Amino acid sequence: MSNRLAAVRHRLEAVTDPAAVDGLLITSAQNRRYASGFTGSAGQLLITRDAALLLTDFRYVEQARGQAPDFEVVKTEGHAWPYVAEQAARLGVRHLGFEAEDLSVDAHLRLREAAREKHPALELVPLRGFGDTLRLVKDAAEVTVIRRAVEIADRALEQVGATLRPGVSERRVAWLLEAHMREHGADAVSFPIIVAAGPNGAMPHHRPSDRSIRAGEPIIIDMGCIVDGYCSDMTRTLVLGEPDATFWQIYRTVLRAQQTCEDGLKAGMLAKDGDKLARDVIEAAGHADHFGHGTGHGVGLLIHENPFLSKTRGDLEVPEGAVVTVEPGIYLQGWGGVRIEDMVVVGRDRCQVLTTAHKFPVVELVD
Repeated sequence: MSNRLAAVRHRLEAVTDPAAVDGLLITSAQNRRYASGFTGSAGQLLITRDAALLLTDFRYVEQARGQAPDFEVVKTEGHAWPYVAEQAARLGVRHLGFEAEDLSVDAHLRLREAAREKHPALELVPLRGFGDTLRLVKDAAEVTVIRRAVEIADRALEQVGATLRPGVSERRVAWLLEAHMREHGADAVSFPIIVAAGPNGAMPHHRPSDRSIRAGEPIIIDMGCIVDGYCSDMTRTLVLGEPDATFWQIYRTVLRAQQTCEDGLKAGMLAKDGDKLARDVIEAAGHADHFGHGTGHGVGLLIHENPFLSKTRGDLEVPEGAVVTVEPGIYLQGWGGVRIEDMVVVGRDRCQVLTTAHKFPVVELVD
């Protein structure tokens, strides 16, 4: 964690003029945890080039002292903003950078009001994208935890998927998957599990319903879990019994798009160029209008974080060590959809696939 704190300070110096920002306020839960190790649900970090404070209330003081030894813990009562302003004054901070994407309008107003009383000279400076870029590269310890989350989800899909039969509801399948992951070490699901059968599969983020799964139709299952704060994300498309010719045509196109991206994605590429690797395959097959989301996204302490493999959000360069999904899909209204998703670690020359769940879509029905 000392290295994390040093990285935060280095990042602060790299992106700002020291005269413009001489202190940093971290309010988002994921960046607070990343920089300090503190896992409580309430607190703020106040970091300068020489000091590191963790402000939290009575419920978490002892926990904070145990989890964040590199930080001075400051106990707060009620709203934390007067304490933030007071400590900024004590540390001589004149220009306080804050996470623009996280701090709400109300919180900003309260902090500004507190500063007027406790530290009139304090100027609040919005920093956009600071935390997202801070967590882009995953270290070895992070990848180890992510691997565990991936493995738990992979085995749940394989074991539950093999038992599926016509007549079971989407909602029941989602519960069986969640229960399996929790029983095998997951702390929670990383997002509400998607089970989308038949025509429901044309909606990429369909929520499981009481609709019964039928033989021969595509079933998109998108799932993941959280282990020690880190998320996994995986999608497979299954068919109970024999698929039709349309399914095989769509499935092979999506699989080819995914493999093309996984083979070509490497460090130094713009994220939108990674997206293009998969998108070109799908467009060449005549399905440009049936692939409306990005090819992938970063995964870590958040289920969706930078970099985004997207033609509209992909201007960021993908660094070595980023963990991203590769999840092209094709969606046909009235029929359903196919999506296949792996998690990968981006390397210098290619990426390493973390997901090991098999991709053979047919679940054989035995009388």
